[in-house]
Amino acid sequence: MPIFNPYLTTQLKEAVRYYGYEGILEPGMVHLIAIEGFRSQPYTDDAGVVTFGVGQTGAAINQNFFTEVYPAYVARAERRVGAQRYRSMPILMQNAVLGAVYRGALGANSRTARLLRAGYYVAASHEYLNHAEYRRRKAANPDDGVVKRMEAEAAVFFYYGKLQRFGTS
Repeated sequence: MPIFNPYLTTQLKEAVRYYGYEGILEPGMVHLIAIEGFRSQPYTDDAGVVTFGVGQTGAAINQNFFTEVYPAYVARAERRVGAQRYRSMPILMQNAVLGAVYRGALGANSRTARLLRAGYYVAASHEYLNHAEYRRRKAANPDDGVVKRMEAEAAVFFYYGKLQRFGTS
C-alpha cells in the first residue's frame, strides 16, 4: 500500500501551480521537492544564502524549476557519473546522485564522483561522507538536516554497491 504524505502532496501542488508546470512529474522532480521543499517567497537558509522555490540559489532563483533547473541538474548528474551509468541506475540510486549534485556535495572532480563513475559504490559511500561540511555539521549536531540527507544518500550508494557485489543489482 502506498504511503500518502499530505505535506509532500501540498508542496508538489504548490510548486506545479507556481511554475505553471503541466508535464508529467518525473521521480527526480518529486525527490528534489521532497528533500528541498518548496517556498514561494525568498528566505535565507542556515548558511546565510538567499534561497527560493525548490532550494534554488544564485541565478537559478529566477528560473523555472521544472523546465530549466531540473533538466540542468539531471544533465550535471549525468556528467558527474557518466550518462550511460546514470541512466542505467535504479531510480533510487539516480535520486541519491541527483540530490547530492543538487546540494553541491558531489563536485565534478571529486573522488566520490570518480568512484561512482567507475561503479565503486561502496567506496563512494564512504568517501562521500569524508566531506568537510558533513564532518563539521555532524560534530555540531548529529541530527542536522544536511547530515541526515548526506547519510541517506551514502546509504543508497552503499546498498547498491552491496547488491552489485552479489550480482543482484
